Amino acid sequence: MTTANTSLKVPFNEKDQAKALGARWNAELKQWYVPQGLDTTPFTKWFTDAPSLPTSTTPSRNSTKASPISTVHEKALDDDMDAINARLRDAFEAREFDEI
Repeated sequence: MTTANTSLKVPFNEKDQAKALGARWNAELKQWYVPQGLDTTPFTKWFTDAPSLPTSTTPSRNSTKASPISTVHEKALDDDMDAINARLRDAFEAREFDEI
């Protein structure tokens, strides 16, 4: 059990799985999290280096070892795709369609 919200990095195609386990979406921060008091064990594959919500202004780093360039590039691409997917989801979830 946690005493604070725990940040998660959930790919768009796994959002329903995370939600079913109890994860929540913070629309303001555009980030998934495990609410305080909920067991974090089922969410371990989505843990991030990010601090627990609310986020601080200084990111924490557990390692000073540099990642290979390809890994850094792939992570940046994954982050970009997650941001694009979040914007698309927000754009289409906010609309109300009139039935014909």
